[in-house]
Amino acid sequence: MSIKYKKIIEEIMGEEAKKRGFTIISHPRLIATKPLGILNRRIDEMSQSIHITEDLIHKGDVYILFEGKKLTYHYDDEESFRQVIHEINDFMLKEGYSKMDEWLEKPYYKQEDILKIKSDFEKTYDEYKLTHVSEGLSDGVKFICTEIENSYDIDWEGAKKTIIYLSELLIGLMLDKIEDTYLKEGRENWIFVERNNNIKRLAHRSPATLVLNAYQHKSTNKYLIEYVKRFLSEAELEEFEENL
Repeated sequence: MSIKYKKIIEEIMGEEAKKRGFTIISHPRLIATKPLGILNRRIDEMSQSIHITEDLIHKGDVYILFEGKKLTYHYDDEESFRQVIHEINDFMLKEGYSKMDEWLEKPYYKQEDILKIKSDFEKTYDEYKLTHVSEGLSDGVKFICTEIENSYDIDWEGAKKTIIYLSELLIGLMLDKIEDTYLKEGRENWIFVERNNNIKRLAHRSPATLVLNAYQHKSTNKYLIEYVKRFLSEAELEEFEENL
């Protein structure tokens, strides 16, 4: 008899998951993995999900990804699969759900913010250029990073207008000062900057996300500068670092 994976997940995890606004959905089998059940919720435009996935390469291995870590379990039959789901449920009850609740309190862009960034970045950058005519990429990045750093200790409500402005500015700056860059539109009105000429691999990032992450994690070097560097050729990178 085949194991009814989703039914077992719903039986063991469904009640507590639903209390927290999650629904349990299924997903078609992929090449190397088989999604057994996905806990999904959307609160105030923020989507969250936990994927309970079977690794088809390593038979019987089931895992979830949480905070960048892969938590792996193993089953051999229906009874041991039930035990695996009990263990995942215990993890979620002890720390998983509470951490996901905390994530909802972190700064994030709503659709109205994303639409503003998309529609206003050209105007914002044109206005910036009027008083920064002769400056290069490194000057603009330094300006943006300084403004982000000045906002570190300001709460999201107070800093949001500045962070949106800097997001608009970084899009224009990268398109203007990095050769061969272009816009790529993603889902839900997000826009990305890409480059694949004169560098070793495709560079693809959302400048708005770089600015937001740098503010949220209080590190412009790790979350913004290092990603901008990935858009540069070796010669451009050397010049950028010399002037930063």
